Amino acid sequence: MYLKNFLFAPILLLFTSQVIAKETCTFQSEFSPNVTIEVSTKHLSLARGFVKHKDEKVLVFETGQSNGFGNQYFYINDFYGDIVQTDVVTLVGDQLGGTPKSKRKKGGQVKLFLPRFARGYYYSLSSKDGKPDGRFEGRTQKMTDILIAAEGFWIPSKECEKYAYHRFRF
Repeated sequence: MYLKNFLFAPILLLFTSQVIAKETCTFQSEFSPNVTIEVSTKHLSLARGFVKHKDEKVLVFETGQSNGFGNQYFYINDFYGDIVQTDVVTLVGDQLGGTPKSKRKKGGQVKLFLPRFARGYYYSLSSKDGKPDGRFEGRTQKMTDILIAAEGFWIPSKECEKYAYHRFRF
């Protein structure tokens, strides 16, 4: 009798113990330490979150895989309208993430590049309703930090590497 209870105890613990997992992960700007992209880890096929300056949510961010060919896209808006939506470029070390097996060198750090993010963000700063134009006289340090970050690479945390879809998985 006691032996049966002893055998079932580990199974019972599996069902009653809670799994502790991070609910978010981050992509760190390579050039601007104050800027990160923080996304929810709830889904595998897409990631939604925010571009943050320090701890302030500044822009809405989403990345995922398109249907069909399956390229990776990203989408950024400023809570009011679109800033940019296009494909992601993934690098592993100094190679494209989709490099065929026969041509690959040894791996390296995974990085994402978000083409046209800087241009889209720059033009979103234009004057609206007579307010100072963020591209010129109304520029803040936060705007400058995000522009610098938008021109560079984004380094995923270990938990966020699953959202770099083209990173030598085949």
